[in-house]
Amino acid sequence: MKKIYWRPKTVSRTALTLIASVAVAGLAIVENVRVERKTRYFDEKLAATEMAARGMEKLYLTRVELGYAIDPSLDPGRSGMVGLTNSPVTSMVGDLPSKLASANPNFAAIFVDMLKETGVQEGDVVALGISGSFPALNLCMFSALETLGAKPIVIASGSSSQWGANIPELLWIDMERILYDEGIIKTRSIAASLGGDNDRGLGLPDNGIETIRKSIERNQLPLIEKRVKESADERMKLYRQNAAQKPIKCYINIGGGVVSTGRALGKESFKTGINLLPPPNIDQIDGVAPRFIQEGIPVIHIVNAALIAEENGLPVPPTTYPEIGTGPVFIVDDYNRILTAVLLVLIVGGLYGFIRSDIGFRLLRVASPKKTSGPPEPMV
Repeated sequence: MKKIYWRPKTVSRTALTLIASVAVAGLAIVENVRVERKTRYFDEKLAATEMAARGMEKLYLTRVELGYAIDPSLDPGRSGMVGLTNSPVTSMVGDLPSKLASANPNFAAIFVDMLKETGVQEGDVVALGISGSFPALNLCMFSALETLGAKPIVIASGSSSQWGANIPELLWIDMERILYDEGIIKTRSIAASLGGDNDRGLGLPDNGIETIRKSIERNQLPLIEKRVKESADERMKLYRQNAAQKPIKCYINIGGGVVSTGRALGKESFKTGINLLPPPNIDQIDGVAPRFIQEGIPVIHIVNAALIAEENGLPVPPTTYPEIGTGPVFIVDDYNRILTAVLLVLIVGGLYGFIRSDIGFRLLRVASPKKTSGPPEPMV
């Protein structure tokens, strides 16, 4: 026999008010009761950051041993990764906020994210073109690549802009060797250029060029000293040879090397971070990054450290030495999924109970005083 029950023609205002109140209260609870959640690749990020931090500590001690004190007005975090205002190997002016922001081992975690987004996996070959302008970022990228098990092929420049690796006795290629010998990193450059204007040291004083030449020699690296186009040809050849017929997964540029980016136009045309498509003016640019991206190989362009830090919640600039493993790149405030699910069930259940069935009506009728007069409710 079909069930017969009393039911109002429309949902009462009391029911609608109750459902709306539960929904608003639920939204407030969900927004304010959050939980901390580890971000993707947390373990890899932490391992890469710890490697970078060990490297920075070693380079700090090396710098102090060489007699170069840390200037707290230039390096408030006392990282030791911020170089000199000027030296014979300083190729151009630098941006101090970016140099300060870069002196943070947590950049290694940001680079893990970038590499993963680009599709880099264990065993993949990755080509790098780096200058001495951001030694901390060079170290962080090496740490990220090695943690992920990638195979970096690196060509470096000897010179640096202001506040980079511009201590004459401690250029980037010297830092690289020290970290390698210490067992902190496993990656070393396969060749080096003088850097500076036209990548041949133009504009540097004679003693600066001689300093870079001696550094390249003591680090036993082949010297690339050609015009921009020929230098790009040589670099592409070296990358292919050292890849040993394996495909190159992506190209990474750190700093403003003219051959790596394609002069100033190339440096400005590539966006900071991941580039999957060529810039619109690619036909006007020649360099290693432009050649790779025209082959469909992604380019990771690292020049504006302050911008990358701001986008990822790192301090700009850090006023103390950054604590590793902290910040939004590692931990985020997320919604409590269990609580959200419970509240959603309550709201959906209330809607069903009051609109699609007579349960809500019966509950409200029980809760309200009985009517003493008036016409009966229509029968359904």
